[in-house]
Amino acid sequence: MPNKGAHLVMLGTQGGPIPGARAGTSTALVVDGAIYLIDAGSGLPVRFYESGLDFAAVRGMFITHLHSDHYIDAFSFLGLNWTNWDFGNQVVQVYGPGRADLTGPAGSSAPGLPEQPYALPVTPELPTPGIEEFFDLSIKANAYDINERLRSTRRVDGKPMDLTGLANDPMMRVHGIPVPAHANVRNHSPALAPIDVYQDDRVRVTATLVDHPPVFPAFGFRFDTPYGSVTFSGDTTPCDNLRTLAKGTDVLVNEVMDIDAATAKFRGKPIYDTMAHQFASAHTPAAEWTSRTGEKKPGVGTFARTCEARSLVLNHIYPGDDTVADGVFHAAAEDALKRRVVVSRDLVVLDVAELAR
Repeated sequence: MPNKGAHLVMLGTQGGPIPGARAGTSTALVVDGAIYLIDAGSGLPVRFYESGLDFAAVRGMFITHLHSDHYIDAFSFLGLNWTNWDFGNQVVQVYGPGRADLTGPAGSSAPGLPEQPYALPVTPELPTPGIEEFFDLSIKANAYDINERLRSTRRVDGKPMDLTGLANDPMMRVHGIPVPAHANVRNHSPALAPIDVYQDDRVRVTATLVDHPPVFPAFGFRFDTPYGSVTFSGDTTPCDNLRTLAKGTDVLVNEVMDIDAATAKFRGKPIYDTMAHQFASAHTPAAEWTSRTGEKKPGVGTFARTCEARSLVLNHIYPGDDTVADGVFHAAAEDALKRRVVVSRDLVVLDVAELAR
């Protein structure tokens, strides 16, 4: 990996919480050697190791939403790199959704969750934990391992390498991204100007709420670097907020789904109807698509064109098992965008400045 420039390392490129040939969704944006992770799907620790990237260079982790295929390895990635931590010098800033119930809506029997009879909530005292609660609860669940190692191997000059921050600076600081008071699970992506999230000497990060019903909050992120801008859609159907965030971006990293092929995988199964509804309502199709009820959705290439994106990287591929060939995804998107399109694969490295040309 060059020490200069901005590069995308596609660590995991499969959509959905179903094991497959690809690792779950996770991307590293490397800017002059500094590493920023976007999402932490299953397989991140192994793919990161295979990429040759240096954990000590990780500055930030940005979680788009709290579906398991986007966050499940967030804590394990950090914990498994405990011995690679630049103790005393490195604090990874983690940003993601806060608790979904904090903005209501008023009168809801299940704040932060879609109304559904006969669906008793798990942990009703905290049914919609956010990213801060996820890390806090993960530390508690791993207390034995953490406490034992702090008393044995994880010590430097007699000091415990306390990743939790109780004894010294932590390995990670976790931040829930604030959202407007009127945004909630019933109004999950109201019109929103980009939110300032993070800035250092390499990147400026802004975010917006995207349209991934019924998930709330769900974010897209934009990284502006000296070498070009990169916008990550997260999971979303094409929406105005993402279009505003991505306007003129050099690289749009957007989820993509062949909705008909995805739905067909569940034909004959009891959850067919619910999966079909989720695929149709909450994702971006590979090409222009019409639902059984006549609703039309633009394909990912058409959407990228309306964003005036200079290039498009297809990610969160679903189906990601090669039952739909990469060439099918590529042809549909490039035909609409008329610019550079890349169908991502695990461990592929892309030069942002080259994509921006």
